[in-house]
Amino acid sequence: MAEAIVVRLINQQDLIVQWLLAKPSWSPEIQQGNLQALAKSIDNSAVILLLPASEVLLLAIDLPVKSNNQIKKALPFALEELLADEMETYHLVWHRQAKGQVYVAAINREKFKACLASFQEYGIKLDSVYSETLCLPYQENSCSLLIDHQNAILRTGQWLGGGIEVEMLPIVLDKIRLDNPTLASLQCWSASEPTQWLSELPFNLTHHTTYPSLLLLESAVTKLTGELNLLTSDFAQKNTQLVHWKKWLPALAIILITALLQTGLFLNSYWQQKTQLASLETQILSLFKQTFPEVKRIVNIKVQADQQLIDLQKQSTGKDSPFMSLLYQTGQVLSVNPGFEMRQLDYINDSLQVQLIAPTISQVEQVKQQLESSNQLSVKIQSAEANQKGVEVHYEIKQK
Repeated sequence: MAEAIVVRLINQQDLIVQWLLAKPSWSPEIQQGNLQALAKSIDNSAVILLLPASEVLLLAIDLPVKSNNQIKKALPFALEELLADEMETYHLVWHRQAKGQVYVAAINREKFKACLASFQEYGIKLDSVYSETLCLPYQENSCSLLIDHQNAILRTGQWLGGGIEVEMLPIVLDKIRLDNPTLASLQCWSASEPTQWLSELPFNLTHHTTYPSLLLLESAVTKLTGELNLLTSDFAQKNTQLVHWKKWLPALAIILITALLQTGLFLNSYWQQKTQLASLETQILSLFKQTFPEVKRIVNIKVQADQQLIDLQKQSTGKDSPFMSLLYQTGQVLSVNPGFEMRQLDYINDSLQVQLIAPTISQVEQVKQQLESSNQLSVKIQSAEANQKGVEVHYEIKQK
């Protein structure tokens, strides 16, 4: 397995970084330079990038939901008042704890995207990206502080903390103590002895002299287990193996994609037609049974329906069967108007109630006029409503 290189971004404007191997048994030598120099040094090692603490906002919120989908939907509302800019400008990752506690890392999306693009430009593949805050040593009920020149990094909880200027430390530490009475001790790392004001803070102060800062941060990198890794969600690593095969075998890829598309379209069309056919057969059978309830044994619907219609035609002028007469006359008009789909047929109070799906609204009126003019019928359009299939119309047909 390739060794990991820990890279700390110390100058975002000029993209100056420090790096060393995260290998406890090795006495590391910290190197510093631009991304071109880093690219020449990393070989095939996995790269863990630490971003400045001031660039990554770490938050804790109470969110009593369980699934990641629920958290993703609820986060914008829960964080709306805690973030300075619009939600769309942030890239968010989160880690859910028990009892609805959710820890969130937020970073400006465009800045992060530009940062990753710079590393990709030099062929540097990042394995993970964290806030350097999470690499400070952590103890429960204790606050960790790293003073690095004019900047300070604070870790106030397992997934909480941030970066500020050193001159703001007295104010910030006082507020942290007021908000978190259980934080009784302060672990401080700096290149020199602590100043007087730091010693006077209401903490049990333990000071450690350390330089450079990357040595301290690197010691905690191996303890990171993936929580609040910024290289997830929208910025998750892509599988480059498929890209490699496309690069060397473009013709095969095109052939495979075309074949899959054709097969998919064929299967989709086949199943749609099969489903539609089964639905139509069910509708026809149901309509036949409603129209000719006296036929108990159905063998061939088409032949039997033709025979029944011949019988209806013979009785169409008879006065003893108004239902048959209305049905026959309506059927004659509908037979010359293709595209209509029968939905329901009822005979109530000497009127034929017919519900159809018509192709267009104009054909709805056209059928009404044909029924009234050719058969001396009284036709009312009870309702007509357009939908995805056409126009669902309900006719009431009576003898005048």
